[in-house]
Amino acid sequence: MFGIKTKLKKIFRSKFIHNISNNGKISDLMSVFQADEYGHECNTKKADLGYGWIHYGLIRQQKPKNVLCIGSRYGFVPAVLTQACKDNEFGHVDFVDAGFDLDDKGGWTGVGYWKTEKGRNCFNSFGLGSYITLFVTTTLKFSKRFPNRTYDYIYIDGDHSFDGVVLDFKLFIPMLNKGGYIVFHDICVKGNKSEGEYGVWKLWNKLEKEFKGIKINYVGSGLGIVQK
Repeated sequence: MFGIKTKLKKIFRSKFIHNISNNGKISDLMSVFQADEYGHECNTKKADLGYGWIHYGLIRQQKPKNVLCIGSRYGFVPAVLTQACKDNEFGHVDFVDAGFDLDDKGGWTGVGYWKTEKGRNCFNSFGLGSYITLFVTTTLKFSKRFPNRTYDYIYIDGDHSFDGVVLDFKLFIPMLNKGGYIVFHDICVKGNKSEGEYGVWKLWNKLEKEFKGIKINYVGSGLGIVQK
């Protein structure tokens, strides 16, 4: 582990957030990409990115060349990751989402947004298009198409079943460079809900024994961060 706690402390220093510190710009991003205030502990009216500050700060500090984002309903987290790369004037986000909706098997809380014209164009419309590529496909198909890609930051928020998140972990942990971060959303959610039985927490419990990570507890979601 290479100074993960020290780096997390640094993310709140103003020099890492000067380009997105304008409240109007933050609120615009949150509105356009429909930030889930409950799931990310954020507040659009107060221009509070919630978990987004953590992602943004780590990207600004780490300055990764390649970022991988798995899953998002309307694009809030991939937009934050991309904004950080844009503010760094360096780095690119690969955003993978199958575009499933609630009627699809494994759709979880997806709404099919990424198969729509509005979804496909939303990052360009916000001025982020040069720093992000959308792949409307499954993680398995993506990994087979690009087996040699590597990343310094990976965010996983796709299939929340135990088998699904384990698959994503196994697919992409080999692509994570040494010293890179892998971040899991919804590590505190348990139980069988309308969208399925949550299992990210089970994988996180296993990873905590193997890696020295940081767990941000929140009954509505939670965030887990480990460094390779």
